[in-house]
Amino acid sequence: MLFKKIILNNIGPFEGINSFSFDSENGGNCTLIGGNNGAGKTTLLTSVRLALYGPLAYGFKTVSSEYIKKITTLLNKNASKGYDNNFKIQLNFSLVENFKRISVSIIREWIPSEKGLKERVTVVKENRHLDEIEKDLFFEDLRISFPPSLLELCLFDGEEIASLTSENNLSKYLKELSTKIFNLDLFQNLEHDLLNYISQSSRSKEENKLDQEKTEIEANLNYKISSLTDINKEIQDVNDRRNSIQQKYDTLKNDFSLHGGLVIEERTKIQEKINEMEAKRKHLSEQIKDFIAKDLPFFIALPKLAELTEQLNHEEEYHVSNVLKNKIVNLPIDEIIESLGIKSDKAIEENLKAKLVSNLASVNETSIIHNASKTEAQQVYSLRSTTNEKKLSDFLSHIESNKELLSQINALKKKLKDSDSSPEFEEMLTKMEEYNTLDSNLESQLEALTTRQVQIQDEIDVLNNKYEKIKNDLYNIQKTKSSFEESQKIINISKQFQEKQLRNKVKDIEYFASLMFKALLRKKDYIKQIQINHKDFKLKILDYNNEQINKDILSAGEKELLVLSVIYGTLSSSKKELPFILDTLLGRLDKKHKQSIVTTLLPKLGVQTIILSTDSEIDIELYNLLSDSVANEYTLNYDTITKRTSIEKHFFHLEKEGVN
Repeated sequence: MLFKKIILNNIGPFEGINSFSFDSENGGNCTLIGGNNGAGKTTLLTSVRLALYGPLAYGFKTVSSEYIKKITTLLNKNASKGYDNNFKIQLNFSLVENFKRISVSIIREWIPSEKGLKERVTVVKENRHLDEIEKDLFFEDLRISFPPSLLELCLFDGEEIASLTSENNLSKYLKELSTKIFNLDLFQNLEHDLLNYISQSSRSKEENKLDQEKTEIEANLNYKISSLTDINKEIQDVNDRRNSIQQKYDTLKNDFSLHGGLVIEERTKIQEKINEMEAKRKHLSEQIKDFIAKDLPFFIALPKLAELTEQLNHEEEYHVSNVLKNKIVNLPIDEIIESLGIKSDKAIEENLKAKLVSNLASVNETSIIHNASKTEAQQVYSLRSTTNEKKLSDFLSHIESNKELLSQINALKKKLKDSDSSPEFEEMLTKMEEYNTLDSNLESQLEALTTRQVQIQDEIDVLNNKYEKIKNDLYNIQKTKSSFEESQKIINISKQFQEKQLRNKVKDIEYFASLMFKALLRKKDYIKQIQINHKDFKLKILDYNNEQINKDILSAGEKELLVLSVIYGTLSSSKKELPFILDTLLGRLDKKHKQSIVTTLLPKLGVQTIILSTDSEIDIELYNLLSDSVANEYTLNYDTITKRTSIEKHFFHLEKEGVN
C-alpha cells in the first residue's frame, strides 16, 4: 500500500479544505512535513488511521456512542459552531490486487443532526463507487492484508525508537513485526481456530463421560418404563372394579324402583327442588343480614334522622339567605331605579332593598349546629330518602318468604324420609349409598394414577431426548476423530512452516541489517555481522573475530542506529510496499548520527517514508543532505489567534543550496 493524498476538511486545527500529497513526482521516496508542537502532526496521523479503519482506530468494533464522542473532539471547533457542517477525511492510496496496481479512495464524512453525528463512508475503487456489500468485503480484505496493528508497527517517534534500544523491547517488537509483515499471523490464526476445533474433540475422557451418562439413562429409562407398565395395570384394575360396582348399583336401582320405592328420578327431582329452595333461602338470608347490619339502625333512629334532615335544610337555607342579603345590600339600586325612569331617593332605595330581602331571603334566625359541606348534606338527604316504607316492606317480605321456603323444604324432606324409612327399602338405599361411596373413592384413586401416569410419561420423554442427544454426540465423536487428527497434523505442519520461513527470513534480515548498520556507523571493520535467533529474536553483534560485542558499550545514538538497521532489514527482506512514518526521529541524536540517517538510511528505508519534524530537528545542513530524496515538503503553521493551522508547501522556508 502506498499513500497518494490525504484531504482534511474541518478536522482538528485544519479548518476548511487542506490536503497533503505523498506522490513521488521526482523519484524521491520521502515526504517532509515540518511543524512545531501543536501544529497538527498528531492530527494528521490520527486522520490516516481513521480513514483506513474507522472505529477500529480507537479500538471500537462498530460506530458506538463512545466512538462518536472521540470524533466530536476531533472536529474543528470553529466549523463546529455551525457555519460549516462539512467534516471529512479522504485518503487516496494505491495497492496491488491480482498482480495489478489499482487506485482506491476512502472518504469518511460526519454529518451533524439533531440526534448527533452520523458517519458516512464511501469507497471509490478504480473510479467506481462500491455498494454496501462490496464495501464490507473491501474493509475485511484490508484488515487482513494491512491490519491496524501493522500500521502501528510502521509509525515511529523518537521516544519509541529509544525505548526499543532495550534488548527485550526490540526482540518483542521484531517478533511482532516479522509475524505481521511476513503474513505469519494468518497461520497463527489458523492454528488458533484449529485448536478451538480440537478442544471440542473426542478425547477419551469426554467419550467415557458420555458412555457413563448413556448407561445411567438406559437404567433410568428401564425403571421408568417398568413403573409406567405397573401404573397402566393398576388403572385397568380400577376401571374394571368401577364397572363392576356400576353394574351392581344399576341392578339395585332397578329393584328399588320395581318394588314400590319412590322412583329414583322423582327423588332426584325432589332433591333438586330442595337444593334450589335452599339456594333461595341462602340468598334471602344474606339480604336480611345485610339489611340488619346496614339499614335497620337508621329505621330505629328514623325520628332523629328526620330532625337531622330538617336541621340541615334550615342551615342550608340560612347560608343561602345570608348570601342573598349581602348581594341585595350591595346592589346599585339607585342606578336600577333611574334606568326605569323613576326618580330615586334614599327612602325608595331602602324600601326596595327591604322588599327584595323579605321576598327572596329567609329572615328567620337559625342556630348552626352541623355546618356540613354540600357533599355531606347530600349524603344525609340520600340516606333519608332511601330509609322509607318500601325498603322496610321489602325486608319484612324477605322474612316471610324465608319462613315459607323453610316450611316447604321441611315438607319435601319429610316426604323423602318417609319413603326412605320403609323397612323394605332402607337396606337397598344403604347399599346404593355404599356403592356410590366406593365408586367415588375409586374415581379419586383413578385420577391420582392418571396424574402419575402422565408425569412418568413426561419423564420418559425427557430421558429419551437426552439419550438420543448423547447417542448423537458419541456418533459425532467417532465420526470426527479422523478430522481432529488431520487438524493436529495441519497445526504441526503450520508450525514447521512458520519456523522454516522465519529461519529463512531472519537470515535475510541479518544480511540487510548488517549492511545498513555498518554503513551508518562509518567505522570500518568494527562489526562483521548482526545475528538474530529466529525463535526468541535475541540479537548478537559479532566482530571480525566472530566474537560477540557487548551491546552495552554502544552509545545511545549507536543503539538507535542498531534498531533502525534491524527495522530496515525487516522491511527490505519482506519486499512489501509499506508507508513508513517517522515522527521527531532525529531529536535525540547527535549531528554525526543525524547525517548518517539522512544520507544513508532514509533514502533506502522504503518505497514511501513520511517524516514529521520540528525546525530544530532538521537544520539547513540536514535539509540539503536529504533534499534529493524529498518528493513533497510542507510546513504546518498554527495561528494561536484564529486557532487554525495553515499548510505551506515548503519546509520552514529552507531552500536547497544552489536553488534561488
